[in-house]
Amino acid sequence: MAPPIVTATLQAAAINAASNIVAQAITAYRSQTPLQLDYTALAQFTAVALINTPPTYLWMVNLESTFPGQSAVTQDPHAKKSDDEKRKNGQVEKKLNVRNTVIKVIIDQTIGASIMLVLFLSTITILRGGTVEDIGNTVQNEYWTIMLAGLKVWPPVSLFSFTVVPVDKRMLFGSICGFIWAIYLSMATA
Repeated sequence: MAPPIVTATLQAAAINAASNIVAQAITAYRSQTPLQLDYTALAQFTAVALINTPPTYLWMVNLESTFPGQSAVTQDPHAKKSDDEKRKNGQVEKKLNVRNTVIKVIIDQTIGASIMLVLFLSTITILRGGTVEDIGNTVQNEYWTIMLAGLKVWPPVSLFSFTVVPVDKRMLFGSICGFIWAIYLSMATA
């Protein structure tokens, strides 16, 4: 079985590729022209996922380990067993750690979103043959438009992910939610 980071990366690449194809189909439909896939754009957008998913995965793992979303609550506080023994016997229940969840959402939607957006814009610019100066211009011209659009979508997704989705399924959940977002990005950066 592949390591989780590899699985998450391949899933994200497949979803990004599909979203780029849909974005190209939407563009063709709007312009009333036949769909002719731009394989370069498809390859670039797929490569972005292959390059950017591992750091995103590590970001999510680090956030969860730093601010665990679940706290252990023993069912029988008067029992004389150790917490380890209780865990082994299944006598520990998990409870949402609201404080840590709020912290994760705030950090993810500010610091994380900023870093990942700059990484995305830099990667797509480089894949399109851009220079360091082009990266600066792309970030300067597109950062706030995409960041503000993202703040309308991602905070609720992030909150749902951190409260309901198991840790090992968050990248897949985010990639599925990102399908529509990636269509927007494909069209916005075309």
